[in-house]
Amino acid sequence: MISKPRLKSYQLLAYEALYRKLKKEYKDNEVFLQDYRKYYAGYLGEKRVDYTLSNFREEKIFIIKDLRLKNHNNYFQIDTLLITPYNLVILEIKNFKGELRYDSLQKQFTQNADGKKTVYKDPIQQANTQKRNLAYWLQNFSLNLPIDTLVISSNPATSIHNIQEDPQIYNQFIHSESIHFHLERIFKGYSENRLNYSSQNKLYKLLLSHHQPFTPNLMEYYKIPPDFLISGVPCEKCTDVVMHKRKNKWICPGCKRNSTSAHRQIILDYFLLFKNTITNMECRQLLNISSPRSAYLLIKGMNLKYTGDNRARKYFAPPIESYPQDNGIPFTSNHIFL
Repeated sequence: MISKPRLKSYQLLAYEALYRKLKKEYKDNEVFLQDYRKYYAGYLGEKRVDYTLSNFREEKIFIIKDLRLKNHNNYFQIDTLLITPYNLVILEIKNFKGELRYDSLQKQFTQNADGKKTVYKDPIQQANTQKRNLAYWLQNFSLNLPIDTLVISSNPATSIHNIQEDPQIYNQFIHSESIHFHLERIFKGYSENRLNYSSQNKLYKLLLSHHQPFTPNLMEYYKIPPDFLISGVPCEKCTDVVMHKRKNKWICPGCKRNSTSAHRQIILDYFLLFKNTITNMECRQLLNISSPRSAYLLIKGMNLKYTGDNRARKYFAPPIESYPQDNGIPFTSNHIFL
């Protein structure tokens, strides 16, 4: 299989950046944290499916994760797309707990968990909509390929009830443990290969070249005023205590912790929360330092791409691969299923 590791999305990284940036008294906002839990649970569910899929025997499969494409003025996103010699397979991944009930007559999907009933969008119809969008997008490049879909429950403890016992639903809404079986079933339905390895690779690169990740503006979305935010470089241990720069180190006046790289995360968080460029002046304001020379050296050490010279120079945010993946928001509970 050809696949890149699944990374946290810009959206998930932005939530974590905002949590770090908020002052202590504003961090425990339940609305904000519940939204984050939803996205984080989805990410972990997708990672779980990635692991199961990595053990599939078929080697000639290209996998794209979190693909977001544009049709005219509308975007559509696919959790996981498989490019196989026979077809394309869209995987719509759901990370729910409890009892899931699918009504094929009403096209209704409900969850019963913790004594609460919740109605969600029909995931099979969601996958079919993605299928139509992808087929339409491919027409722009004169490509007409068969596309199959699977809706996958990534929580192994979830029970799925097919109310009408519709045999088609059994083949469309599945547990992650049965992915291999259903992929083999789908592949057996094709008598010939539609794509050779070179064609698969070309399509893989084409899709990735048109991928447009979603970059949210959480400051605007949650209407967060500037005085809710920590100014400067906070100490990781003392939270709201701002570190002071002394020569090549950041030093906490409280616990005396020191760091040579504490500014890096602050600048990366700036890109996630405010805009994808930064100037020397903006860097000084962000880090609470006065020396243009110091700001220049700090930014230079991050090897960021830039345009312009002197005061007109702008530095650009790095690719998503450069953002740390292990700086999540701490939970009081390890429960990650929705």
